[in-house]
Amino acid sequence: MIDAWIFGITVVGGSVLFASFGVMLVRRRVSGGFLKRHHEVAGYMLSIVGTLYSVLLGLIVVDTQTKYQVAKQMTQQEADSTLDLFHMSYTMPTEVRNRVHKNLAEYLKLVDEVEWDSVKRDGSFDEAGKVPFRELWWTLTDYEPSTVRGTEAYSEMLQVLQDMTDGRRYRLQIAKAGMHEVMWAVVIIGGLLTVLFTYFFEVESAKAQLLMTGLVALSLSLNVLLIALFSNPYTGYMRISSYPFKYDRKVILELSKQKPE
Repeated sequence: MIDAWIFGITVVGGSVLFASFGVMLVRRRVSGGFLKRHHEVAGYMLSIVGTLYSVLLGLIVVDTQTKYQVAKQMTQQEADSTLDLFHMSYTMPTEVRNRVHKNLAEYLKLVDEVEWDSVKRDGSFDEAGKVPFRELWWTLTDYEPSTVRGTEAYSEMLQVLQDMTDGRRYRLQIAKAGMHEVMWAVVIIGGLLTVLFTYFFEVESAKAQLLMTGLVALSLSLNVLLIALFSNPYTGYMRISSYPFKYDRKVILELSKQKPE
């Protein structure tokens, strides 16, 4: 969290300082009368550029936040499904149940200790947990319940296993679906152009112009900061925590010590 604050202050503070420096540079190099003659045209152009960019930026921020929340929910679903399967497997014969428990315990361990911290620069995971995950699928799909109670529980288990699969698949796919470099270029260049347009106005007080331009840069950089922090839910300063998997590992360990034979 401290790193996120440092990153945020650097991005936002740097943007404001850059914008302020630009104001002072333009005021020294360009005469006020020249700027004043273009106020009317510059005002219309700034309105068009600012509106288009604000709409684009707003849509990207909303989309980024939505993807982050969905990724968080799917992570919780993946973790919760493992614990649900552990509990529901008590309806199965001891031999099959033990295999399911072993697969689940190994899967949670590998996801928590290996996969979660293995996200590469291209957004791909190590996928160390795929072996126990596939063995879990084979164990459950090969099993044939022999009682009515077992059949009903087995049907529910397959649905929970599907939820777990959906959560895992989403995690592995969305990690590679960060914002494209082209979109980042559009966001950054659009912000620069919007701030540059504020230089085409003559303001009698330098302090007033610095304040107004700084506020514009502050507003834009805060939105860009949101996109940067939440663009990939599994990397960076605001990445999703693996706590759900840690918690389920702890519960499974406790249950394994007292499970019935």
